[in-house]
Amino acid sequence: MAMTHDDIEMQLKPHDVSRWLRHFGTWRAHARWLFPEKALNALEASIRDSETEHRCEIRLVIEAAMPLAAVWRGQTCRQRAVHLFRHLGVAHTSERTGILLYINIADHDIELIADKGVDALVSTRTWDTVVAQMSAGFRDERYVQSVLDALDTLRGIARESLPAHAGAAPDNALTDRPLMM
Repeated sequence: MAMTHDDIEMQLKPHDVSRWLRHFGTWRAHARWLFPEKALNALEASIRDSETEHRCEIRLVIEAAMPLAAVWRGQTCRQRAVHLFRHLGVAHTSERTGILLYINIADHDIELIADKGVDALVSTRTWDTVVAQMSAGFRDERYVQSVLDALDTLRGIARESLPAHAGAAPDNALTDRPLMM
């Protein structure tokens, strides 16, 4: 699906020492500095409000650094995002309409994984555009605003592709709170 310029520029190999050191030196405090509590509250509200308008379940994960053993083995951010997509239950929504937005601070990477119920309705180019816009915002150090803009774009995509059923309460199967790792 969506890849960042970092994914395209380098193919990761096991035992990439510089990458391992980057993950070793990136702490949760880095992620908290970029996404403080006030920002997490705004992101959570954006997801919660969005999900009243469509049938998708959006999950946001912000990870400072991957587990060092995974980095040593050469696990990519894409592979990590797919693992979290399954592990966090995003892949198990009732209509298969889960969307995971994964941010890795150490690798400067953004991954967007959409389950088959929504992915079948949306072009790859559309998903790639969301990631590209976020990446551009991150390069300009507009972290929180870039994620809020991406969530707003996802809201429009989801509302157009899978609008909420009239009169039905939203099925909020997943927490709206961003997960900080």
